[in-house]
Formats: sequence, structure tokens, C-alpha cells
Amino acid sequence: MKTGAVKNKLIYFAFLLSCCIGLMLVGYFGFLQTVNIDVMLGIQFVYTGESGEAQVSAVSKTDDLNQRIQEFMQTVTYSIEPSEKLANGDTITVTALYDADMAVEYHFQPVNTRAEFLVEGLPERYASLAEIPEAYIQESREAAARALKAEDQEPVYGAFLQGKTAGVRDRILWMYQLEDGRYEIVLVPDVNNAQVVNRKAISTQQVYLSSKEQENRDFAGYVRRVFEADCNIEELTESTVPLDTPQD
Repeated sequence: MKTGAVKNKLIYFAFLLSCCIGLMLVGYFGFLQTVNIDVMLGIQFVYTGESGEAQVSAVSKTDDLNQRIQEFMQTVTYSIEPSEKLANGDTITVTALYDADMAVEYHFQPVNTRAEFLVEGLPERYASLAEIPEAYIQESREAAARALKAEDQEPVYGAFLQGKTAGVRDRILWMYQLEDGRYEIVLVPDVNNAQVVNRKAISTQQVYLSSKEQENRDFAGYVRRVFEADCNIEELTESTVPLDTPQD
């Protein structure tokens, strides 16, 4: 056999061997090697409520991962303790739950399955009316007027209603006299230092003044009668916002 032919065969077999080794390595690293997966990767917390009464849930945002890891991460859910009555500065413990069978199938080793996080950034309630910025109060009045379609009118009364118990939200109350003589209250809820007017949650209710309240235009007395059981009431004054108060 000629030397050149032998050499060519050796090169050919060496090429085949390198291809086989390459395929074995691809198979090992691609499908057999155990890969560590950080199941806290991309975790995002969703808080509702104010500091002291907040609730939390969590999701994982991992859209930039490869298909197999993405598929696995879609099975991950989170257990959070505590998850209610949270305040800024609290610590929550998050435990990741996942599809163990899929982890075995894909040779994934979930890591960082339990972690602690600090609660921060929750809106805080105002301690009193004096803490509420005037611009925020004015914005709530404008939103109330639009809700009642009374943009060209001034309210006859306004007050800050601070809930006394858990579950009673802090609100700003505005009372208007309509063109037909009826009185209507507009309640702007979720008053806190986030200073966001929750327009979708604004509510209205008709006012039923007693004869004495009607005669004396005692709007403050009516508000106390209706809301004082659940709220501390601080009245808004002309120095804060224009009011359509009776003239002497």
C-alpha cells in the first residue's frame, strides 16, 4: 500500500474520531451536564396597599433566557412569608417552588431557592392634614369636580378623613351643591405620600341633611354624623382651597 494512501486513511479516521468526540461533547454539555439555575433570577414583587397594611406577590421576568430555561422558569412560583400587613423595613422570606420532574429531565439544578428581601418603597399614610401638600389637595378637588361634572363650581365643604381602623382608607371629602339644590359628596380615596389621585376609585353619594343642618348649612355636622365613627375628621379651610361658604 502506498504511503500516501495510508496517510489519507489516517487523516480520514482522525477526522471521523474528532467528529465523534465533538458530538459527544455537544451531547454532554448540551443535554447531560447539570446546569445550575438561579430561580430567584428576575424576581419582581407586586405590592398593594400602604405601609403597615400592604400585601405582596411575586413573579419572575426572564424573557431573555434560552427556550429550555424559559420553559422551566415558567413553572416557578413563589411562597412569601409574611405576605400581608407589611410595612417598610420588614423582611420577607421567599421560597421558590418549581417542577422537579422537568428539572431532572433537563438536568437543571435549581439554586438560591430561598432568600430574604427587604420591604421598601411602600406609600406611607399622612399623620395629619398639615402634612398633605396643598398641590395634592387641589388636584384631588379638581378630580372630584370632574367626577361630578361640576368643574365650574366650588365645593361648599371639604375635609380629610383619616381611617381609625385597618381597612378604612384615608380619603379627602368634597361636598358640592348641585344646580337643582341637592348636595352631593365626592370621596377621593388612597390619600398617602405617593401623591397619586386614584381617579378610578373616586365615589359619590347623595347628602341627606337634617332640617336643622339644612337651615344652618351645617355641612361639618353632617359629615361628623356620617363618618366620625370610622374616621378622624380634619376640615379643609379657605386658606387651603376655595370653598363656596355662606356669607354673613
